[in-house]
Amino acid sequence: MNGFFLIDKKEGWTSRDVVTKISHIFHIKKVGHSGTLDPFATGLLLVSIGNATKLNICLEGLDKEYIATLKLGSRTISGDKTNEIIEEKEVIRPTKEKILEVFKQLLGPQKQVPPMVSAVRYKGQKLFHLALQGIEVDRPSRDINIYELELLNFKDDEITFKTKVSKGTYIRVLGEEIAKKLNNIGHLISLRRTKVGPFNVENAIDITEVSKDKLIDSYEILSKTTPIEIVNDKDAFHASHGLIFDEKLSMSRDIVLIADKEKNIRAIYKYQDGKFISIRGIN
Repeated sequence: MNGFFLIDKKEGWTSRDVVTKISHIFHIKKVGHSGTLDPFATGLLLVSIGNATKLNICLEGLDKEYIATLKLGSRTISGDKTNEIIEEKEVIRPTKEKILEVFKQLLGPQKQVPPMVSAVRYKGQKLFHLALQGIEVDRPSRDINIYELELLNFKDDEITFKTKVSKGTYIRVLGEEIAKKLNNIGHLISLRRTKVGPFNVENAIDITEVSKDKLIDSYEILSKTTPIEIVNDKDAFHASHGLIFDEKLSMSRDIVLIADKEKNIRAIYKYQDGKFISIRGIN
């Protein structure tokens, strides 16, 4: 079995829980995912199975879309509802105009520091393990981009918004930043991933619906995100074993997938110094 499932993850499940469940269903060890979702979050998770796990690197950089609800007036260590409130302040109720002004300020390329409660590693340890011990360390900021911020609803002390962001963006941190710019504190009480690149949660299935006939072919998934060059069987074989391509490929892109005439993806190549260098063969 090789291919992808588009899963609508439930609240309370970790991304690893989903992978483990699918591994048990099909009695197969090679199961992975692209783009971790926090346990309290719901929504789209791309799960790979079999040789498709080798293709996750082609999907990790995709932009993502979320719908989130920010509650003003209280703060938690994680920036979401999964931890105890560590600070409370009277809400300074903003106007709709002020919220829209703040949203406009937050658009575009910027730096973001990952939260302590995250899977980012520090000297070999995941940050959330340190956070549980009450340890906070300096974290290097990351380059991110906020492409869109749309106000969906504002009622009492809750702001619901939709946002499209680049890889590596923490919506929990974005929520805290929104609250800060509104002269408040806050934390997320809901988060739903609605899109990953061209893939929409509307086309996803519940974990209880997973079956072989719901598995999506790797070519169908990757053709929506990455250039694919179909070559003859001889070249496909050599590609799967790391052959260097030069003028044989017509696409001068950073990343190109090599597929045989049956549309089986056989390798991932990177364009470098006038040649396509093998990143990974897929046998």
